[in-house]
Formats: sequence, C-alpha cells, structure tokens
Amino acid sequence: MFNQRPLELESVTSLKEFRVFLDRYEKEIFCDIELPAVHSAYWFANRGQFKELLDLDAELTESPSLRLFSEESLCVGRQHLRMLKPMYDQRLLQRYRKCVINGEAKGWNPIVFGIFLSIHSVPVREGLLQFGTQTWNGFINGIREQCGFSESECSKLLNKYVNHLPRWIEDVVVESDCAPDTLKAKFR
Repeated sequence: MFNQRPLELESVTSLKEFRVFLDRYEKEIFCDIELPAVHSAYWFANRGQFKELLDLDAELTESPSLRLFSEESLCVGRQHLRMLKPMYDQRLLQRYRKCVINGEAKGWNPIVFGIFLSIHSVPVREGLLQFGTQTWNGFINGIREQCGFSESECSKLLNKYVNHLPRWIEDVVVESDCAPDTLKAKFR
C-alpha cells in the first residue's frame, strides 16, 4: 500500500486539486471524525456526561488525522465558547469552558457545537445538518476567495457536498443507535 499525501489545503492551486482535497476531507475527516464527534458531544451533554466529553476532547487531540486542521477547529471552538460564556446557568458548559481555559481540554469545534445543540434542544439531525453546511460553506468559500475560483464552480461544489449530508448524517445517527451506550467518534 502506498503512502497517501497528507491533506493540505495550502497546496491547493487548481479546481481539480480542490475537488480531490474536498473528497478526501469528506471521507477521512468529516464523516469519520467530525460528524460522529458532534453527535457524541450532543448526547454526552444531554446526559450530563462531563467525563465522557473530556475523553472525547482527548481523543480528538490525539487523532493524527486532525493535526492539520487543529488550529482552525480549536479557534472556532474557542470562539463559540466565548460567545456562550453568558450562559452561566449551564453547568456542564461552564465546567468544559473552565477546563479549556485551564488547559485541561482543547475546545474542539465539534464538541462545542454538540454542547451548543444540546443546550438549545436542537434536534440532532437538524444540528448535524447545520454543522455540515457551515463546515462546507467555510471551506469552499474560503478557498474560493483565496485562489480566485469562479463563484459558479464553487456553488456547484457546495451543492454537491451539502447534498451528501443527509446520507452521512443518517449513517452517524443509525450507527450509534445500533450500539447502545457507545457514542464514540470513529478514529483511525
């Protein structure tokens, strides 16, 4: 088996390379790690399982697949935590935030997003769809501006990946429903 190049958004210079990057990101990161992590964080927060949230944070931190995307994910996650700061009545959220501030947790975006969905009682499928739409929108529009790709081509790409979301979301939700009490993100 050959060694596949790491996923590097910085090396993307053409629309063809961008499509390859997005296909790999979808399979290796988004579907295998991020969506299941949001789903797990959602249920851990619903159940008040703080230790499990911290364990999930540690698993994401140790994942070699996420290393290239850690800076962005942590930045977005911590920004969301700051925005949620006024929710003092949400004990689990405040405990997690305090752990992030103290360096005991990292503050990954999928975890913060899952907690947010739980706090606001957003149905899990709707929340995962929102997470996916935001993720794809950020990637595709960010690179479009950076590389000067046409808006119409990037709109087609965005539609393609957003149209995949219901299937991927269903896979995540159904898989966890089949194995009670095993709400874990898949890691390589």
